[in-house]
Amino acid sequence: MRGSRPRVSLPRVTIRLLPLLLLPVLTACQDTQARAQNAELTRRVAALEAQLQVLRAAQARADRPTVSEAQLSAQNCANDLTRTLETYRENSIDRRYPAPAQLEVPDTCVAQRINWLSLNARAYTFTVSGPDGRPLARQSSGS
Repeated sequence: MRGSRPRVSLPRVTIRLLPLLLLPVLTACQDTQARAQNAELTRRVAALEAQLQVLRAAQARADRPTVSEAQLSAQNCANDLTRTLETYRENSIDRRYPAPAQLEVPDTCVAQRINWLSLNARAYTFTVSGPDGRPLARQSSGS
């Protein structure tokens, strides 16, 4: 036996039990890493859910038109329509308001719902309603 080394032999039972003995050590390392990763992922998911709630709330606010925007738009229409009616009357020889067929609705009123309560040669009264039919602005002549 030239150049041979002495051979160390472990009992077969020890070789079979060695992985079982090392298993708690390996598991402990993996558990610590897994716990740290799970904690980090839980933190990130919570942060993303919070951001999502904020974005959904902002989207809900942006989607619904505010009452003030609708009222301002209706009031602009009412003011422009009143200006049109009064200009027509001032330029009229007999100082009358236009008949419905003679009236040119201003551009600001194109998308608005105008409800005429009265329109004749001497007086007018109208409302501008929102999509739900509720009056948002009202104008009438001074006569």
